[in-house]
Amino acid sequence: MIDQAEKLRQIMRDRKTGASSQGVRTPARKKSKTGFCRSIAVTSGKGGVGKSNTAVSLACALTTLNKKVLIFDGDLGLANIHILLGIAPKHSLSHVIKEECTIAETLCEGPCGITIIPGSSGLLSMANIELNRLELLIRELTALEAEYDFLLIDGGAGIGHTAIQLSSMAESTLLMITPEPTSLADAYSVSKILFARGMDKIDVLVNMAETEKEGMEIFEKLRSLVKNFLKKDLTLAGIIPFDKAVSRYIRAQKNIFNEKRSSVIAKKIQNVARKLCGMQQVKTDGFFARIFKDAVGKGAAK
Repeated sequence: MIDQAEKLRQIMRDRKTGASSQGVRTPARKKSKTGFCRSIAVTSGKGGVGKSNTAVSLACALTTLNKKVLIFDGDLGLANIHILLGIAPKHSLSHVIKEECTIAETLCEGPCGITIIPGSSGLLSMANIELNRLELLIRELTALEAEYDFLLIDGGAGIGHTAIQLSSMAESTLLMITPEPTSLADAYSVSKILFARGMDKIDVLVNMAETEKEGMEIFEKLRSLVKNFLKKDLTLAGIIPFDKAVSRYIRAQKNIFNEKRSSVIAKKIQNVARKLCGMQQVKTDGFFARIFKDAVGKGAAK
């Protein structure tokens, strides 16, 4: 008998050729402007570093560079992107899994034309789902992903299983830190685990720095730790200055990049977006395909 993992592998092979396991071809969907989607996990070692708000700002910045951006709120326990933006979604992926709605019905439009998949639960618990439902989910999510240039995954902070799982499945990681010593220590722990999981590229974004010098110093400290003990390297994505106005916009459920593009923060984030658009293009299976493949494979092995 073919186990669940082998069935999933067959679905992945069929997805690449455009056929279903029953020999029916999947209709063509509109592709992204670049022809493939780059998945970037926005993560941090500790909470309170401005991760979710920065992920939204970065998504907005990418749209100004003529990129289509999809944000997946992957903090399955404390999803908050929709709260930051004052959006009240009716559905999430958990409703799709329960067959209560379609993928299209979960999508929310955010500022600057970005698209949001609201936070949900159960995404990584796919081992017991019926095969036909699993195939439909994979096809819908990968087809959706193919319509965008960037997929930003806003996962939970820390080294919990779900946060690490989501980050390790992305093509690259944007690791956010602040000048606080605890942020540095926790960021090192995240880096260690992600490198051990096979992550090749970790970019560091320093947030809430009082000065450019302070931001550079904290990055070099983290980089030195990683080089000395992990024999790996990190790259600097950018340094975002501290600005009291950020909290004011958050309380108003607005995004500072969208509301005040002339600000220093907005310009710094724009520079990060430009760097991301210049990164090497790597054609691989999409983020959602890797998530389902890994989840079901582990379930079948039990």
